[in-house]
Amino acid sequence: MFKLKSAVTAFGIAIAMAVVAPLATAQTVLVLDPSRIVRDSLGGQDIFNKVEQIGAAMQAELAPQQQALQTEGESLDSQAAGMTREQVEANPALLQQFQSYSRRLQQHMATTERRSQELQQTEAQALQVFGERMRTAVEGIRAARGALVVLNGQGVYQVAPEADITDEVIEELNRTSPTIPVTRVTLPDQSAAPAQ
Repeated sequence: MFKLKSAVTAFGIAIAMAVVAPLATAQTVLVLDPSRIVRDSLGGQDIFNKVEQIGAAMQAELAPQQQALQTEGESLDSQAAGMTREQVEANPALLQQFQSYSRRLQQHMATTERRSQELQQTEAQALQVFGERMRTAVEGIRAARGALVVLNGQGVYQVAPEADITDEVIEELNRTSPTIPVTRVTLPDQSAAPAQ
């Protein structure tokens, strides 16, 4: 039984190879490295620079509140130095200061998290536009070369240099899309939403 299965398997493989081998030689397969395209193309570098600038602007917006909270936290710590929790709770004015500080700190943390999400979405939207332009460039090169398949070269074990179209795609994108629009995303402030 084992030998019969092996023979059937070997026959199936031989038939498959006989059918696939002529198809493989008739097809042109191309590869590219998408991460290198994003990293090395003018459009990809444009996205990186713009997102970095937006991130720096967001940080600058958050910095005054962050500094004020740090200063207030240090002041409260010095006021409560040597006091037990019970002693702090027994002092209404100090307890109110701690509670107010805690609320503002939580609001600041929520704002910081929202800014982080906004930056991620800003970058994702720009990369989506870049991806569409890259697909257009790849399709043009694929069609010009008469290829049937374009593979992500990062997972390919070995490839002939003439099959790698990464540099061609970068050149095409540098020509057609040296800049990419990057629009800052602004998410709604959930803490300002009315309770329902």
